[in-house]
Amino acid sequence: MNEKEAREICEKAIAFSEAEHVQVNLYGSREASTRYANNEITQNVARAQTTLRVLCAYGNKVGRCSTNRLDTDSIREAVKRAEEMARVAEPDTEFLPPPEPAVYRPIQAYADSTAHATPEDRARVVRRVIAEAKSRALKTAGSFATNSSVVAVANNRGLFGFHTATQASLICTMMAEDSSGWAEQTHEDVNAISPEAVAKRAADKAEAARHPQEVPPGDYTVVLEPAAVAELLAYMAWSMDAKAADEGRSAFTGKEGTAVGNSLVTLQSLPAHPECPAEPFFDDGMPTPDVTWIERGVLKTLVYSRFWAQKQGKAFTGPPSNLILQGGTHSLDELVAQVEDGLLITRFWYIRFVDPMQLLLTGMTRDGVYRIEKGKVTHAVKNLRFNESPLVVLQNVQLLGVPQRVEGRLLVPPVVVNNFTFSSTTTF
Repeated sequence: MNEKEAREICEKAIAFSEAEHVQVNLYGSREASTRYANNEITQNVARAQTTLRVLCAYGNKVGRCSTNRLDTDSIREAVKRAEEMARVAEPDTEFLPPPEPAVYRPIQAYADSTAHATPEDRARVVRRVIAEAKSRALKTAGSFATNSSVVAVANNRGLFGFHTATQASLICTMMAEDSSGWAEQTHEDVNAISPEAVAKRAADKAEAARHPQEVPPGDYTVVLEPAAVAELLAYMAWSMDAKAADEGRSAFTGKEGTAVGNSLVTLQSLPAHPECPAEPFFDDGMPTPDVTWIERGVLKTLVYSRFWAQKQGKAFTGPPSNLILQGGTHSLDELVAQVEDGLLITRFWYIRFVDPMQLLLTGMTRDGVYRIEKGKVTHAVKNLRFNESPLVVLQNVQLLGVPQRVEGRLLVPPVVVNNFTFSSTTTF
């Protein structure tokens, strides 16, 4: 779907409505994935879908309807249903009229090579991963996805926005008898994906993770690889709602303007960042702004919706469009070399909240934990359960490495963190 076609659909829906406020969102996507396991391709899946969402409001009484049928009669029916629901809806005290037209900065996030990737293209990449596994007597499993998307937003005040994006993501797990290793690479351009590099990293980690030894739970200096850092930051970002903080329902209550991390920590959302591009607008049509959430350890702002920003006299931020943790110049090996006694962590999984008011999380390590002694990795370690808060992690950051793209919209470095709490061990 091109911009002209998207505009015509949106304008048609708006023209059908007699409501005071009308907003239309159009989403189109083509998602394709080649999955593999046990050193062979197991599945090719593909899905294409388009969804039109209509919002109609009379005052602050709001109705919504969505459809995946884009013929004229179906669009008209969706609009009328949204109007009918709005007329009988309870007033939404936080509803604001759709915004005025805006100028959106161009964000390059689309590659034809990704949008037109074929199952044969993906199979060729996966075969190179499998070849690495076989050459090292390992088993491999994972997926290679190539996705493209179109988003458009319009309202009856004349606003219109249109954006296209693509993303290719190769995920690889390598397995030995008693160990596993993991690696991934994400990029807008499928041609930037290096299957050899991803497979080699996962295989190296699997081999290094053989014969893991048990270590006691406790507080450790850890080197967190980018995937582990990203998982903790994502949970923190989900908890940064300003309204919840102002109402005393958040770990961030009373913290705006105060130090929440080491002075090394600067966390931002930069939608036009070339290494991690996001969309130029939110679902309501508001432009995605550059936001500095944490600057040199100080919490500069929380997530302000249009409603809460207006009520509190603050600048609108919207939710994070992407997350970029500023890093340093150290490689992962250089970070490890700075640790006298600690652990190297590949990533986490099964993360859950223990206490949202402290942002306390629990979860497990996965796909490679390694003991560091006198600046060198000496042996593999059995998996551990952690109980830790991302806010404590930010306070205990000691060193930052070179930022790397992580699946999704995160650009984060590996970090060295002191006193990371592990609460229990496992048998594997």
